[in-house]
Amino acid sequence: MDALILAAGYGMRMDNLTKDIPKPLLKIKNKTLISYAIDLIKNMSFDKIYINTHYKHNMLERFISENYPDITISYEETILGTGGGIKNIQTNDTVILNTDNLWDQSFENELEKSIKFFDENKSFDSVLLINSKNNNFDLEVNNEGLINFPSKLCNTSFQGCHIIRKNSLHPYPEIFNIQDFWKDCSLNEKIYGYETTKINAHVGTKDEYLKYK
Repeated sequence: MDALILAAGYGMRMDNLTKDIPKPLLKIKNKTLISYAIDLIKNMSFDKIYINTHYKHNMLERFISENYPDITISYEETILGTGGGIKNIQTNDTVILNTDNLWDQSFENELEKSIKFFDENKSFDSVLLINSKNNNFDLEVNNEGLINFPSKLCNTSFQGCHIIRKNSLHPYPEIFNIQDFWKDCSLNEKIYGYETTKINAHVGTKDEYLKYK
């Protein structure tokens, strides 16, 4: 299994904070957002760890090469979207992390358990890490754990991490949004939620980021 940290976006929800720096290099408590994600997974048993880049990629790639030289960079000359960026690197089952979340080392056990859940359920094309105690609901999960997407009856929150089965993205174009895949998986009952016991802070907007900075 591989891991991918999504880091190619423009960070537009950060307003002027990302005018001169890519969002993953913004800091909270003197540590970059991308370092929180990397430090969570770097000692786990992934075959490869990827980071995709596009916006201000030179800055981000320099930081990665100087601090995490074992990580593989996937530069996108044309930004491929959240789905295309995953498809571009995927040769194995893949764990995907957002840098919109403030990852904590204590989440490693949650991630390990979600991977085990995914591995034990071969019929699933994807598993989303969710938490139903967070009131910022953006997904619906039914009593069997199936994700209904999209839905106006949201009762759980996406926790910034999902797992995708190898080859599941082959039918999709080079550039696409991963939510298109979620929608298709939902129609075919192939996408499930894994309920975590921990809530990750979301720092993907300027206001949310400044609360923690």
